[in-house]
Amino acid sequence: MRGSKTIEWVSPEQGCTYCHAGDNLADDTLYTKVVSRRMLEMTRNINMNWQPHVVQTGVTCYTCHRGKNIPANVWFINPGPGKTKGLTADRAGQNTPSIGSTSLPYEAFLPFLRDAQNIRTVSETALPNGSKYNIMQTEQTYSLMIHMSEGLGVNCTFCHNSRSFTGWSESTPQRVTAWHGIRMVRDLNTSYLEPLTAQFPANRLGPGGDVAKINCSTCHQGVSKPLYGAPMAKDYPELTRVKVAIDPAAVDPATADPAAADAAAAAPADAGTVATGT
Repeated sequence: MRGSKTIEWVSPEQGCTYCHAGDNLADDTLYTKVVSRRMLEMTRNINMNWQPHVVQTGVTCYTCHRGKNIPANVWFINPGPGKTKGLTADRAGQNTPSIGSTSLPYEAFLPFLRDAQNIRTVSETALPNGSKYNIMQTEQTYSLMIHMSEGLGVNCTFCHNSRSFTGWSESTPQRVTAWHGIRMVRDLNTSYLEPLTAQFPANRLGPGGDVAKINCSTCHQGVSKPLYGAPMAKDYPELTRVKVAIDPAAVDPATADPAAADAAAAAPADAGTVATGT
């Protein structure tokens, strides 16, 4: 790939030496060289295998980095505030200003954008009736939705019909795009970023020793289409080659077809609760 563009996108101040040590360009002494190679592979994966989300616009290094070594919007596992003794020892992840300056659970990324926790929990009865989902899981969903709203600069009706938030048949096409986007982010965090943890020095890791991960804001940065929909990858064929297989386990088979979510809800596995993708 044209190295000058990579420098402009990621390391405009350091230049080539941000990744390369000396004249031997094949030398992998610097951890940034090892990481950047994997990031190029990740970019190709996005452009080749996640077109239901990025379509033909695609992405480049600049989509996230915007001329910075580290993208402006990344996240680490949130250990939460320090605990006191007594009745207030455990806040259950709440009552601390977090996403959207709310008191909703402050850790909304870990269960959804790394792990595969169900994003929607819908009770079909007035009483729990054996439901295994709880209020905190529901509030985590609210936190994620607020993050998506802020990250894309939109409100709920960008994806949902407020008359029936759960119904796919009344949702906008953007909801399907978002559905794929959530799974794309989850795939990138677990397949590309977390496996690189050992490559990073301690000062580049979070409080719990985890690597920086991405969320919706990493690319979108407050607009519904990154860089207002400007075509990113068309001039860089080096970033649109090498199609790879995506682990089927990364997609919930019960909701692999978003349009079938309503049909699945008609015959829920749990008598009291239907859990499907967002």
